[in-house]
Amino acid sequence: MKPRLVGGLWPALAVAAGCLTRTAVVPQIFSIDPPPVEETRRSAGTYVVSVRRVEVAPPFEARELLYRTGDHRLERDHYAIFAAPPGDLLSGAVRGYLRNATFAREVVEPGAALRAGLVVEVYASEISGDLRRADDAAAVLRLRFVVTIGGDTDTSARGPPLLEKEYSSRTRAARRTADAIATAWNEGLSAIMKEFVADVEAVLARGPTTTGGPACR
Repeated sequence: MKPRLVGGLWPALAVAAGCLTRTAVVPQIFSIDPPPVEETRRSAGTYVVSVRRVEVAPPFEARELLYRTGDHRLERDHYAIFAAPPGDLLSGAVRGYLRNATFAREVVEPGAALRAGLVVEVYASEISGDLRRADDAAAVLRLRFVVTIGGDTDTSARGPPLLEKEYSSRTRAARRTADAIATAWNEGLSAIMKEFVADVEAVLARGPTTTGGPACR
């Protein structure tokens, strides 16, 4: 039996998946959200952190949700879309998580009036729903982070990366629906950001000037 997805499923995939009844033709819209701001922690940080817009790999940068239905097959869902380009949503969410980090005094965009002490660049190599197995739907997210000291807009002023590492999550979705996959993406991002923030805290605790290059690859 081929995999089947319900809720936010474009017609061609629905036909391929088997008999499926669809009542809605209006696209469902989904978001990737930042956590609530923890005001008590914002004043504890020592760095102004600049976060560049997340770069998303070309196959995954469109607003339509994308599913893996085979080892080398991707299917777009024209009836389930992101509220904005995924790069914009991920950027806002990453900034939100970093605002709660103990090392962040402020989190800004490049070129802000405040001079950045840390620069964070993020590259998303994949954001997809994995539907290759009929009994196991999951949300896949892969992000590579590069953290450097200073040089917000002037890359020549930066030193070697303090941290350069790829993080990935494969979060099982409760159902084979676009809504469940979007929920799982948010859960996966939360897990990735928790690990990333802990890694940055560990690097900074050792002292930025003693790293001698990338801490993790």
